[in-house]
Order: sequence, then structure tokens, then C-alpha cells
Amino acid sequence: MSVPLAPHRRRAFHFVFLAGALQALPSLAPAAPPLLSAADPPGGVWLAQPEESVLPAQSVDPETLRKLEKQAEKEKARQEKEMRKAAERERKRLDKERQTQEKAMRGHPKPTSSSEPQVRVAIPVRPQAPPRVLPAIWSQLVPSKKITSLVIHVRQQKLYVYQGKKLAAIAPICTGNATHPTPMGRFTIIQKDRNHLSSRYGCFVDNVTGRIVDGNAILGQRPPPGTHYEAAEMPHFLRITSDGVGLHGGYLPGYAASHGCIRLPKSFASELFEFVPDGTPVSVVE
Repeated sequence: MSVPLAPHRRRAFHFVFLAGALQALPSLAPAAPPLLSAADPPGGVWLAQPEESVLPAQSVDPETLRKLEKQAEKEKARQEKEMRKAAERERKRLDKERQTQEKAMRGHPKPTSSSEPQVRVAIPVRPQAPPRVLPAIWSQLVPSKKITSLVIHVRQQKLYVYQGKKLAAIAPICTGNATHPTPMGRFTIIQKDRNHLSSRYGCFVDNVTGRIVDGNAILGQRPPPGTHYEAAEMPHFLRITSDGVGLHGGYLPGYAASHGCIRLPKSFASELFEFVPDGTPVSVVE
């Protein structure tokens, strides 16, 4: 007996349609509440808990990262440039100060002449530790011109020599110590003596060996047994006061240490002696 196929086909079509609809239902239905546990409140009431806020992860794209790196490099280059500029400004400032000091040293105004010497009270100079190297002699003396003035700076321990308005030489000196300071003021050269001996100071020398026993002896002081007194040598002496102060060649320790005279380097004292006439103005300043 044959069975008609049309009803079976309609049932199969309905079955396929219902199956597709059932598969779509879970995505449309609301999520079921969680099952109650022992920790839930009595009565089985379920309360929805607020969800924790989760910030999305921030990511930087390569282009932005390259821009940030470029900006950091520019900032670093700018800072290095500012540091180089600051260092250059400091170097220029120091060079300018040094040039100003040298100009003031070389361009010291020539002392004005005066008929009456103006002598002020001498200032003591505290002894300092001797430097390892004394300042060098700077000399551009012109043999055909006479020296017109001498300026002695006690604090600088330097002598400035002028030929007319031109600064012709600068030399280190040694002025009087705190006990015997060099007098300050304006003087003139009143005597020249190539082989002068001090009339006040000298040393005690051993009679046998010739060795100096005491280098700070005073004329009239009784010498120790076995020694004798010898007056201090003052080669190329240029006297500026009647009581024995003058310029002469001698030992330069690098600080004020004499008995009032102005010691010069021996070679320079010999050269200076030839060009300085009697009556040359001498100024002793601080």
C-alpha cells in the first residue's frame, strides 16, 4: 500500500524551522541569575553586584612613540646647547677680568711730581708663605731713553718702571716686613752707589769657615765668640731716604721680608742702575 509523501515533507520542513529558532533563543534570552549558595542571604533573594570598572589598556602607536623620542632628543640637544653657551660665557667673563687686571697693572698712571715729598705712615705687610715661582721680569727698556719715574706697589710686591709715559718694565720686589716696613709716599733718588754696604744691618760670620752664623745682625751688636760682623751688601744701591732706605739687588723670598729697603732681582738691579739718574721720582704706594 503506498503512503502519500506530501504530509511527511511538510513535517520535515517544520522540524528544521523550529530547530533554527531554538538555536537563536539563548542569545535573545536574559542571562539567568546565579544559583544560590550557602553564603546567599536567607529567603533566596539574589542581589545584583555592581561590576568592577575596567579601564581599557592604553597603547601607543609606533608613530606617536617616534614623535615622543624625537621630542626627547630635541630637549636633550637644547640643554646641551645651553650648557655650552653658559660655559662659553663664563670663559669670556674670566678672560675679560684677566685682561682688565693686566691693563690696570700695565697702565698705572704716572705719579705727579711734587716739590715737597708727601710721606705717609708705612703699612705693615703680613708675611706669607713663599711661592714656588716668582713673577717673571717684563722689560722693554730703551737704552737711549732715561727712566723718568719708579712706582713701587707694596701689596703687589712689584716695581713699575716708566720711560716718559711708557711703561717700560715690571719686576718682582721684596719690601719691608711688619717690624721694619717700607715708608710710603713720594721720594727721589738722592744717591747712587754701585757697591754699597749697609750702615745698619749685616751678619755674623764664622772666623774659620766663613759661614754665616746670624743673618740678622745689627751694627754695634756684640758678635758671638769665634765670629765677626760684616755689613750687608746692597749692590746697585739707589737711595731714597736719608736714613738708609733704597732700592738694591738682593734675595727675593716672594713676600715682604726686608728691613725697609726695596730688594730687586740682582740682574735687573744692575740693568736698572745704568738708566736711573739722580733726582728720579719714586712713589711707594699700597
